[in-house]
Amino acid sequence: MALPIVMQQVESQMLSEMGYLRSASTLFVKFRNNGAVYAYFGVPSEHWQRLRAVASIGRYMQRHIFKQYAAARISEGERQPSNDRLEAA
Repeated sequence: MALPIVMQQVESQMLSEMGYLRSASTLFVKFRNNGAVYAYFGVPSEHWQRLRAVASIGRYMQRHIFKQYAAARISEGERQPSNDRLEAA
């Protein structure tokens, strides 16, 4: 399944990539341990801006995202070709 955004690689022990679809207020994250991709819905763009600047992405996700926003697993970890993705952030 191709994601509707370009994921950005991040320096995090928890996540390997993340992206944000501003038009849908949806945060996408790819977990480092299993490669699964989750979408978090209704996430304000302020969280996206902060996530890109914080020292600990995992800690920020635990405190501000995981239990605050509805989520769905959208990928079991397969890798998608980058030309299937659209720039949206």
